[in-house]
Amino acid sequence: MEEIKIYHSVWKYLPTLLISLVFTIIFIYAMTQGNDTPLWVWGGLLFFGLGFLFMLFMVLRERLFHKPYITITDEKVVVNHVGRIWEYNLADVHRFELREYKGYGPRFYISIAIISVHYMPSMETKKMKDAKGMDRINRKMNNAMINAQEGIHASQLTMKPKQLCDLLNERLKQRLMPKQS
Repeated sequence: MEEIKIYHSVWKYLPTLLISLVFTIIFIYAMTQGNDTPLWVWGGLLFFGLGFLFMLFMVLRERLFHKPYITITDEKVVVNHVGRIWEYNLADVHRFELREYKGYGPRFYISIAIISVHYMPSMETKKMKDAKGMDRINRKMNNAMINAQEGIHASQLTMKPKQLCDLLNERLKQRLMPKQS
């Protein structure tokens, strides 16, 4: 089977990038208007300016250097999130499950999609046993929130979360089927 590469969608990140850029420009303008710059102006500039640069870097890095966010092969799923790489061997995975959280936040609509990675029971026990410190705490929190030790963020991608989850489960089924000659 062919290798599938999935990237973050530039179009889905565009509104957030534009809002961050506008606020960065507003805070830069506020800094140039007086001798005493309040601390909140510096804080706003750092928050929105660095947020803008980080998101721009994340999206452009994938496109310019051809480093997909998710790569799906016959054997594994590789998630490359800004230099940190997670690998999920399909032989260890029992199933993938889509978790969508939708609702209104304090000022705007929130939609987050996470694909829960449910390992085989023996592998799940081994991963929890081998985890130390913060990794163990993260696994327990993930279990409480998404009912799995690990998850893949599936929001703002070039593929819809439901399609991605179905594709991952299809790869699991194909892996279990005996190969025909």
